[in-house]
Amino acid sequence: MLLFLLMRLTGLGNDLVNSDAARWHRRSEKFLTALKTGDFISTYQHYQPGVTLMWLNAATKQAAFWYQLTYTKSPGTLENANWFPIIHGASKAVIVLMLAALLLVHTFAIAKLYSSRTALIFAFLMSAEPYLIGIDRWFHLTSLETYLGFAAFLLVLLWQKHNKNIYLIWSSLLALLAVYTKLTSLIVLPLLVFIVVRRCAQLKLFRPLLLFITVFGVAIFVLFPAMVVNPIFVLTKFYGAITSAVSEDVRGSYFTGPFSHFYYLIILLFRLSPLTIAFLLGSLLQIKSLLKSNYVFHILFFLATFFIVLTVSDQKIDRYAVAFIPCLLLIAAVGMSALSNKTVWMSVTAVLLFVAWLAINFYPVYSAFYSPILGGTKAAITLGIYENGGAYFANAARYLNTKGRDNYVFVPNNTDAFSLYYKGKTQSEFNDQSKFLVTSLDFDRKSPQNQYCNIPDAEFGPHDAKVVYVFRCK
Repeated sequence: MLLFLLMRLTGLGNDLVNSDAARWHRRSEKFLTALKTGDFISTYQHYQPGVTLMWLNAATKQAAFWYQLTYTKSPGTLENANWFPIIHGASKAVIVLMLAALLLVHTFAIAKLYSSRTALIFAFLMSAEPYLIGIDRWFHLTSLETYLGFAAFLLVLLWQKHNKNIYLIWSSLLALLAVYTKLTSLIVLPLLVFIVVRRCAQLKLFRPLLLFITVFGVAIFVLFPAMVVNPIFVLTKFYGAITSAVSEDVRGSYFTGPFSHFYYLIILLFRLSPLTIAFLLGSLLQIKSLLKSNYVFHILFFLATFFIVLTVSDQKIDRYAVAFIPCLLLIAAVGMSALSNKTVWMSVTAVLLFVAWLAINFYPVYSAFYSPILGGTKAAITLGIYENGGAYFANAARYLNTKGRDNYVFVPNNTDAFSLYYKGKTQSEFNDQSKFLVTSLDFDRKSPQNQYCNIPDAEFGPHDAKVVYVFRCK
C-alpha cells in the first residue's frame, strides 16, 4: 500500500490536467451548488454520468471553500493559476485514497477466494503497473469505474463461495457506484446478475436475488437526487449516451478495418509493463493448472465481455484499456503464486527496479508510458496509437510563465491542460496578438501543426520523444 500511495500521490496537482479534468471540476462545483440550493435536477451534469466522482469532489470543494473563507478571506477559483494546482492536487488525492480503499477490498476478496499469497502479489502488481499509476493520477472516471466494478465482481464471487449477504449487499452497492461513475460499467451488471441467479437456482432460494436488486434499486435514488426529481429525464439521457457510444465518435472512423478489432490488444502490449506481460505468459504456460484455479473461467468471461463490448463500440480510447488490467494482473498473480519463494522474490526485485526506472524517466506523468520493448513513444506515434491526454502542457505553461504575463498564447488543442497552469492569456483561435503557439502530437497528429508560428522555442515530453512544442510567432 505504501508503494501504491507513493507512486500516485507524489507531485499530484503539478503533473497535468488530463482530458476532461477541467470540465469535471466545473461539473462538480455545479453539483455541489445544486445540492446546497435544493435544485436536485441540476445534480445531473453529464450523460456519463460521473455522479460518484462529483460526490467525492463536492466534499473536497466544500472543504476547500470553508478553509479559504475561514483563513484567507479570498477564495480562489479554477482560473487562478496559483490556486488551481492546490485544489487539483487535493481533488485527485481524494480519488487516490478512494482507489486505495478499493484495492484493500480487492486484496481482502482475493485472499478469501485464493490465498493471502496471491492477494499480496496482486496488490503489489497493481501498485507498480505504470499505465495504471498514470491513469489513477488523473481527475477522471476511468480508474474509479474500473476499481469499483472489479470490487463488485470479486465480492459477488465471495458471496457465491460463502453465502454471506454482507458481500452481496456491498457488491450491489459498488456495482451501482461503478455505473454511476460511468455507464460502461453496465457491461459488468449482467455477469453479476447471472452469478447471483445461478447460485440462487442451486440453493433453490431467491431471496439473495431480491436483496441484490433491492439494494441496487434503492441506491439508484439515494445516491442521485436527479433520479428522484425526474427519472424519465435522466434515463432518457442515459439511453442516448449508450446508443451514441457505438456510432458517434471520431475514433470510429479513424480506427477502421481489422486494426479496430485488435486495438485494445495492441494498446495493452504498449501500455503494460514488459514484466507484467512476461508474468502473464508464464501463467499461460501453466494453462492446465491455471484453468483448475478457482474462478478463472469467471475472470476470463469478465475479460471477454469487456473486450467484445469495447471493440464493437466506436469510442476507442486507450485509457479504456485500464478496465482489463485488474483481471490480467489477477491472472498473473495466480500464476506467480505457484512459483517458488526465490522466483517470486526475484520477480518482485525486478518490478521494483523497473519502478525506479519508470520514476526516473516519467515522473510525474506516468500516463505517458509506452513500453520501451516495442519502441516506446516513437513507435506509438508512428503506429497512430499515441494519445496525449494533456501530458506535458503544464511544463509548457510553467516555461511560458517565465516569459511574463502579457503574452497571448495560441493553444489549438488541449487548451484547458495549458491555460489552468498559465498566468498569461490563452487563445483557442490564432490572431495578430498571438505571440506563442503550444501544440502537441496525438493519434491524428504525427507532427506538430505549426503553420501559424514556425520559430521553435521549446519542447517537452518523456525521455524518448518530445510531444509538446512551443513555437514563437513573432
